[in-house]
Formats: sequence, C-alpha cells, structure tokens
Amino acid sequence: MTTHERQRAPDLPTHGLPEPRVSADRLPSRTRWRTPDAIVVEVTGEIDGCTAESLGAALDEHLRARPRVLRIDLGEVCFLGAAGLLALVRANERAAVAGVHLVLDPGRSRAAARALALLDRLPV
Repeated sequence: MTTHERQRAPDLPTHGLPEPRVSADRLPSRTRWRTPDAIVVEVTGEIDGCTAESLGAALDEHLRARPRVLRIDLGEVCFLGAAGLLALVRANERAAVAGVHLVLDPGRSRAAARALALLDRLPV
C-alpha cells in the first residue's frame, strides 16, 4: 500500500439505534381544562428542537381564543431545551400583546424548573 491509498471505513450498523420518542410534528399535550376565562394545557415528554414548533403552534391556537389566563402545566416534562424555552418566551410575548396572562407552571418537573430558573436569571 502506498501513502496515498486509504482503507475503506467499515459500514456502521444501523440496528440498535433508538427510535425517536416523539415524531417531529407531534408534541404530547392536551387541553386539561377550558372555560371562556381560562385554559390549562398539560405538556408531557420532551420539548426540544423536534417538538418546540408544535408547542408554539398549540399555544398560538389557545391564545387566539383570548382567555384571561393561559396556564401551561409542565409538570410531566422530562426535558426542556433551548428551542422549547424560545417557544415559551415567544408565547409569553404574544400573550402580552393579546392581553392574556400566561402562567408557566413547572409542577414536579425538575427539568422544567431548572430551565425556567435560567430564564429568570437572564437580563431583561
């Protein structure tokens, strides 16, 4: 073998790789309670780059109803990444414009509590 020849890299196995937990277009969430004055949305699972867009769309839909209060229950969220935080910040901005009081409730989720605590530390 001369110095300019290279060996072909072995094919990597594709079996055994984890399947995505949530499809890119579906965020596990449900409307837990809805009245003309208040809506409670329960979000579960992971909020990351794959699911943040779905979260933002769901929250926009609820904001169009213009309740006095929109509460987002994050108690069953196991991961809240930067994309998810950005979706929540944008929802908060839209809620302020619409005159809706947005409440972010981390509940028992340590991941949500830690991520929301980071938002509190950012300069305004």
